[in-house]
Amino acid sequence: MELQTIWGWQPALYLFLGGMGAGAFIMAAVLYLIDQERHAKIVCASMWASAICLGVGLLLLLSELTQPVRGLMMWQSFSHFTSWMTYGAWGAFGAIAVFGLSAVLAVGEVGRRLSRNAKQARLLVRARKVLAVVGIALGLFVAVYTGMLLMMAPGVPLWNTPLLPCLFAVSGVDTGVALVEVVAVALAKKDQLASRASMLMEAIVVALVTLECIVLGVLLLPLLGGEGSATAATAAQSAQLLATGSLAPLFWGLVVGCGLALPLVVSLMGLLKHKGGANGLMALGAAGALVGGCVLRFLILAAGIHADVVGETVMKMIG
Repeated sequence: MELQTIWGWQPALYLFLGGMGAGAFIMAAVLYLIDQERHAKIVCASMWASAICLGVGLLLLLSELTQPVRGLMMWQSFSHFTSWMTYGAWGAFGAIAVFGLSAVLAVGEVGRRLSRNAKQARLLVRARKVLAVVGIALGLFVAVYTGMLLMMAPGVPLWNTPLLPCLFAVSGVDTGVALVEVVAVALAKKDQLASRASMLMEAIVVALVTLECIVLGVLLLPLLGGEGSATAATAAQSAQLLATGSLAPLFWGLVVGCGLALPLVVSLMGLLKHKGGANGLMALGAAGALVGGCVLRFLILAAGIHADVVGETVMKMIG
């Protein structure tokens, strides 16, 4: 079984960075909406990280285009509003604009300059809340679209399913939460993070990892027994590459073990203590989630074998 080679490392990194950036903004926005003051530094740094991740990811994706410069002229290149590519491009553009503006407004000095009196301060808070809500919606769209980008590629049974956008969306938010955890640990002044933020993120990680395991299982398990048509046989080959084939050590070791099991165990340990995990443990779980989320994109791309639908159709016509 040959691995897919049409899509290179740049799209794989975009799928990872785009989803992670979207997820990081969602988590940062939730922290901001919960408490506008307590997590200010974490929110600010996380929003900058989310904008940078999405921006770098989009540049990597543009580098795969035949004419990258035309991709930057969105009003000309993406004006066909019956195409999901157009919606995805404008959604990503809107997301990076909202992420960037939110990051700028989160900087303490900018906030102080824009809040010279009580009325201006209220307007700033209201504007940031609106941007947070809009950014959450755009972040969810970007996270889902990273999977839709593959789902729309014709002739690849592993990708041609709505479960793939679901998987990438959940994984994107999961890796985004992990990025915010890394930021929080880096900015923490004490041995323990603020209990409320720590407990919230760990509870979210448990829910996301559980959901990701379910989606991954529902995606792959039915494909393993596929037989009959060329499409079903190709889907089975893709699933076997991940489960028992040449990609299995990376899949089970880095995606399942490092990216799912490790963060789940660390988060459960923190929740059982009723005060959040220690900084070192949280950083370890977050690092595992980031590694697993990145490797997942590369493996899904590599296992995306093209089905010989034309050959099957010709054989049916001859028969």
